[in-house]
Amino acid sequence: MTRFLNHTLFIILTLVVTALVIDKVYTRAFNTSNPRNKVQFISQLRNTHIDYIFLGSSRVENHIDCEVVSRITGKSCINLGLQGSKTNDSAVFLQMLNNNNVSYKKVLFQLDYAVNFDAYSPQFKSFITPYLNTESVSDNIIIDLNNPFMYRLPFVRYAANDKLSGFREVILQLFDKPSRIDLSNGFEGKQGIGRDIKGNLPATAKASNRGVLWMKKLENNNLIFYTAPYCSQATNRDIFNKDLIAKYPEVISYIDIFDNTPQYYSDCGHLNITGAREFTAILTEDLLID
Repeated sequence: MTRFLNHTLFIILTLVVTALVIDKVYTRAFNTSNPRNKVQFISQLRNTHIDYIFLGSSRVENHIDCEVVSRITGKSCINLGLQGSKTNDSAVFLQMLNNNNVSYKKVLFQLDYAVNFDAYSPQFKSFITPYLNTESVSDNIIIDLNNPFMYRLPFVRYAANDKLSGFREVILQLFDKPSRIDLSNGFEGKQGIGRDIKGNLPATAKASNRGVLWMKKLENNNLIFYTAPYCSQATNRDIFNKDLIAKYPEVISYIDIFDNTPQYYSDCGHLNITGAREFTAILTEDLLID
């Protein structure tokens, strides 16, 4: 019996030590390697100033070319749009920037139907996993993320998010494989011309959103809300836009700006590279020229 218990304890101890070592290796790889995604980029961005910061979903990442912004304004710019992002994700981005002593002149957030979702995107929760114990991710973020208790155990958080923060990604980090986009800009242009529609826009906008309130609390004076173009074929587009502006009167809407230039769309909700650069120029002239 004693021999069995000793053998069992040895196995348990070996597993714990192995988990601790792997956890340390993963954490070091993500925290010291060159950034491969925007969460990693922000976690390493410290004690600097960026004039214009754009936050939101793919309708920011695919729409705002910071080279255009910088060319027109002569100021620095970064696009922190994230595919599939929710408002809470962007609020955490802004909180992390503040935690890292990153100052800015203006923050611009693209507000659309995502206002109806009061949650984090699964992709974002996976990407932030390696940084949960860093100074970038403050206690209020940890509490709001509400991760499972088991994440406190060594390696569990990585095992649970293996697709985006697991073994393959660690290998890519260790071999210093670069990101597919230039993270110092953040823009990823879309190709093609089209107005394909996936689903419909909702008829109404939620009157209160936790992520929006969080961003306003962090930076109310220098925060600009705008809505990017959406093709006219989208069901409920104008109805939703009217309700969104009624509930969020600070929103500057560009939703119909390209109704007469369908060649600027890659699909109904996203502009192609040509459209994105034209939209970036229009928005910059309207909102960022003093």
